[in-house]
Amino acid sequence: MQGESCERISFERISFNLLLGALFFTPISAYVSIPLMVFSLVFFLISGKRLSFNLLDYLQFVLLGALLLSSIFAVYKTHSFYAGCAFLTYILAYFLAKGLFDTEKRIKRVVKTLSILVLVVSAIGILQYFTHFSLVIKDIPIVAPIGSDGRIISLCYNTLILASFLGFALPILIIFFMEGKFRIFFGLSAILGLTAFFLTQSRGPTIGFIFALFVVFILIRKRAIAVLMVVVLIGVVILIEPLRTRFSETFYCSNDISRIIAYHAGIRMWLDHSILTGVGIHNFSLLFEEYALPGYSYRTHYIHCMYLNFLVDAGVIGFLSLMAVFGTAVECARRLYKNLNKDTPTKWIVAGLVGSFMGIIIHNLVDNTIYVMGLGILVWMGMGIISGGTSTTTQQKLDTDLKNPTPHLKI
Repeated sequence: MQGESCERISFERISFNLLLGALFFTPISAYVSIPLMVFSLVFFLISGKRLSFNLLDYLQFVLLGALLLSSIFAVYKTHSFYAGCAFLTYILAYFLAKGLFDTEKRIKRVVKTLSILVLVVSAIGILQYFTHFSLVIKDIPIVAPIGSDGRIISLCYNTLILASFLGFALPILIIFFMEGKFRIFFGLSAILGLTAFFLTQSRGPTIGFIFALFVVFILIRKRAIAVLMVVVLIGVVILIEPLRTRFSETFYCSNDISRIIAYHAGIRMWLDHSILTGVGIHNFSLLFEEYALPGYSYRTHYIHCMYLNFLVDAGVIGFLSLMAVFGTAVECARRLYKNLNKDTPTKWIVAGLVGSFMGIIIHNLVDNTIYVMGLGILVWMGMGIISGGTSTTTQQKLDTDLKNPTPHLKI
């Protein structure tokens, strides 16, 4: 029995390390993360570890059901089923993270891995900004050439992915710098990360990041710092000329006009098809030319608004399912933070994730990051950590109640 138990622990450890590797590659290449997750799943199943389910877990299955329904009634059914597999990958990441990122020691390793990743992509991005460094091997861009606008890309596929990843990771690292050990390590990661983040000159991620930090500091009851941080970050945006120019050109550049055209086409497309189930997952890009304004032939792959894009693709049913997932994730994270009495790595990462989720919710008013597979995997891993912490806390409370039952009053 003892030997069998050691084998299970060994398989679970292998599964954890594979998932940690998948986490590291999320902003770099989902083509690396997904195979690592599949192997992680194999070892996780061999380990025989069981999961308990909560409301957030069940909502993941509701979301899958809504996507399946949308694909059944899609305009291009095969394409919808194929594209919907991305969300199957997200939910796999969710349950693996729930089952494996479940102890204080493992949470520390998760955050350290995240910190190393921020260090790597930020250092390369900063180097790229000053030297225009790039690396292409056999027509495969390892570090893509910097654009004419001077916006860095680093190891990511494009600038948006880099900015969105840093916007998600930095609130967590800042919390660990403030509350935990290894302050020099986390502080260096946060400084380089912030520098690289602003060098991306991204508007949506910047707005989301400012809101994320505000929420985090309000959550940990540092209201003065929350207000000061917002003022400082807005000041940074104003002082950095390229970023200030990006914001000032919002209503004038051709890229933003194309976004408005996409919004218009999306609304018409949704009204012309099933309002309840939508046109099908990722079918917007296939139908766009039919609904674009006359004379506009440039094809766009998605609407720069997660909410409208998902409403068009998956209809009201899919939209409400996705909102339920995000809303429940934020509420579970908030409650979990308040229920964790001791200052532990789990409590710190939960505080950071509350901010990260809120930042994504705001950012995706003007972007659609969940349609980028690496970012989707990262976000759902964060949800999995919240779910795992919620289940553990609930079980501990039940165990405490069983050990110390409330005495009955005698009449």
